[in-house]
Amino acid sequence: MTTADAAHLSSHFRSSPIGRNGGPVSERVVRRVLDLIRTGDLAAGRKLPAERELAAQLAISRPTVREALRALSILGVLEIRHGDGVYVSSLQETKLLEPLDFFVSLTVQNTAQLFDARIHYEPVTAGLAAERLSGEAIERLAQIVSAQCASPEDAELFHNTDVEFHKILMDGAENAFLARFGKMLQLLGEKSRREFQKRQSIRQQSICDHEEILAAIQARDAATAASSMRQHMINVRNALRKINGV
Repeated sequence: MTTADAAHLSSHFRSSPIGRNGGPVSERVVRRVLDLIRTGDLAAGRKLPAERELAAQLAISRPTVREALRALSILGVLEIRHGDGVYVSSLQETKLLEPLDFFVSLTVQNTAQLFDARIHYEPVTAGLAAERLSGEAIERLAQIVSAQCASPEDAELFHNTDVEFHKILMDGAENAFLARFGKMLQLLGEKSRREFQKRQSIRQQSICDHEEILAAIQARDAATAASSMRQHMINVRNALRKINGV
């Protein structure tokens, strides 16, 4: 970091006091750092001022600064490099979602709730995609379903093409908020989907479901695409219930 960059960043920490209200001081420091990241003043890979400097600039104790930095590190927002300093992480989705991924992996109940969320989310994107997908994207969906039908015994191929199938629909909905939410659900469900998809009966049912969704999208039938996707998610949810009883 150049001297000018360091001075510019330090000014942001000094510009508005942490204050006495709004919850524990460490939480307010966390919010201050997150705000700087949101505004672009703290970009991925950027080094923060030293702990001693931050404490002075924010007029708080070093232990409080340390607590806030550790919390942000656990969230995947910051990376603490011992002997070097504290840096903003890559801010990649996989890194930021690690704590949630851990939460989902804790219990079967959490995984079941994740699929319940997909039952409501996925039909919306499928319906929008049926109306908005390009001809090229629809052709790619057809290729994916064809590959799945040709090799239903290949669990790895199915997993990879299943992820792509749903991603095409997410992107095709042309809604940045839905896409972000869908990416989060997709990442969080990665491990559980791999386990379920090892069962050929589940892959076979999903392939049949994909064929119905594809046909609706090719016909530009948003209502049928949505209902077919909903049934697909219910089928997956029922398979989970049959396996785990939840």
